[in-house]
Amino acid sequence: MAYSGRRSYAVNSVETASPSARLVMMVDLLDAALLRAERAYEVHDLYEIHCGLKNAQAIVALLRDSLQLDVWEGANDVHRLYEYSLDRLVRSNLYKERELLAEAEAVLRPLMNAWRQAAVLVGRDG
Repeated sequence: MAYSGRRSYAVNSVETASPSARLVMMVDLLDAALLRAERAYEVHDLYEIHCGLKNAQAIVALLRDSLQLDVWEGANDVHRLYEYSLDRLVRSNLYKERELLAEAEAVLRPLMNAWRQAAVLVGRDG
């Protein structure tokens, strides 16, 4: 498969990044997807709402599925938070209800901030 220079750089950046850096990349992508959906709700753009929410759903599912439930005691609690948020994102997309997006964000934003802070701490130690 031929890659453009930009795509090759992006793939290489992800492949060579530390696990904590990859987590921050995912959190940043989630942040962008949530903002995309919020902005789309403001202008009632159904297609953009759908795209933003589908991206957010995929990222939350990836974050949920990457948790190592047998390694970290708090992983089960975070898993449940991701499940709740994913449910809200799906329902927000299905019913086009902005309040459901807000409910998901109320859970996800503190988690996103915590992951970013944890990545900084790991970066200092590693």
